[in-house]
Amino acid sequence: MIIADAFLWLHLPKTGGTSMNRLFQDRQISGITIDDDATSLKHDSVALRESRGTWRANARQRFITSRRLEDWLISDWAHKRRHMQLPELDFEPVRCGLFYSLRLGGTWVAADWWLQYFELDETVTALRLEALHDDLNRLVLPLLPEGTAPFDPPPRENSRPKTQPASAGFSPDDRRRIAAVNPRWDAWQTKVYGAGVAT
Repeated sequence: MIIADAFLWLHLPKTGGTSMNRLFQDRQISGITIDDDATSLKHDSVALRESRGTWRANARQRFITSRRLEDWLISDWAHKRRHMQLPELDFEPVRCGLFYSLRLGGTWVAADWWLQYFELDETVTALRLEALHDDLNRLVLPLLPEGTAPFDPPPRENSRPKTQPASAGFSPDDRRRIAAVNPRWDAWQTKVYGAGVAT
């Protein structure tokens, strides 16, 4: 979580959280606290953070980074295989719109679980991962101290090559099943990206 006087940012896993933290750490803006990347606290919901002590979100504007569901499912699965000692993690449940949750004790869960956990509703504003710098400048920069420089796009040499998304491997049946299992995320991404968001 990133917490400022006027806003907070909720860290949905696999939506550029490390990059987001770095953008704010590099600026060293006073009055902004950033959860350490090494702690699971970074994925706190508002309700969970408030339950731990006296901190309250109050009227802070809430932001969360969005990502297309199919790409999120692939990224989460690949991350757990590479970095969480699960090299044999089955891919078939992913085709059904499920992710493997260590937080819930090692079980397959609909991706919608995260949106419920963060209490995603109309009060939470999405920052599109695919247009993060544009959305930060449009939506978050006005909430930062006057004179804060705009967010620059990443250098061209560090940007990802324009390749076919990993989710292109999903069949039409997979896509229908993924959307049916995750109606909340499906509706959210349609609102954020518009109709025809399948990649």
